[in-house]
Amino acid sequence: MKKLVKLNTARNCLRYLIKSYKIDSIYVPYYICPSIKSTLKKEIVNVEYYHIDERFMPTCKFKHNDYILYPNYFGICTANVKTLEKQYKNLIVDNTHAFYAEPMGLASFNSLRKFFQMQYGVLDGAYLYTEKILERPFRTADDYEIDEYMTYEKIVKNEHRLDDEQVMYISKTTEKIMSNINFVQEKINRINNYKKYELKLKSTNELDISLEDNEYPFVYPYYTHDREFGTNLEKQGMLIYRYWDGIPSNFDEYNFCKYLVPIPLY
Repeated sequence: MKKLVKLNTARNCLRYLIKSYKIDSIYVPYYICPSIKSTLKKEIVNVEYYHIDERFMPTCKFKHNDYILYPNYFGICTANVKTLEKQYKNLIVDNTHAFYAEPMGLASFNSLRKFFQMQYGVLDGAYLYTEKILERPFRTADDYEIDEYMTYEKIVKNEHRLDDEQVMYISKTTEKIMSNINFVQEKINRINNYKKYELKLKSTNELDISLEDNEYPFVYPYYTHDREFGTNLEKQGMLIYRYWDGIPSNFDEYNFCKYLVPIPLY
């Protein structure tokens, strides 16, 4: 039975799993957050990269015993996760974009910071669901002053702060913030915002999306060749991230970086 381990970052959840399962080789998609790639470089582990198709599914077959990291992209890929976990027993699910997803695969982890940073000033925190627990005396992450008025500059500064943090337990500050969040209302708000954008944009969205029951996406992923669309949203004061830099232009995944506009749902 999986247990919940509350750590400081999602990337350190992966480091925790590498140590607890003694992983010496893992498959990781090219299309993934650079912080995951840099994290893996810190571990003595062989990394094999794989491609994904237009529906975010791996284009290759793995061996049944291979360790595979698969991101629940934008929180809309639960169906893909279900398919993959039936085929591969060592599937590790990155639910950074799917905070409300049920634990799946060999192990899975999410990110409190990603989902609740802008609204509540959460600066650390990740939930890891795993059967293997490390009996090590990790220290607790430092407390911080709560800032409910997050800006892009503050987010970037905090991201750099987390880059060098070792595996630690979640801070008491984040625990306090999370205990006061109305998750039922948060789910309602997120789905309502998603449906609002879907109503306006579905007919022109070049990405075919169909939500599973109980999916609460991180963003509305709008795939468009209209280069002005994202710029116009930013001019309206909306913070738009591009996922992710560093993909070679000759890879098919580069089109996601270039044409996909992830619209925030908070």
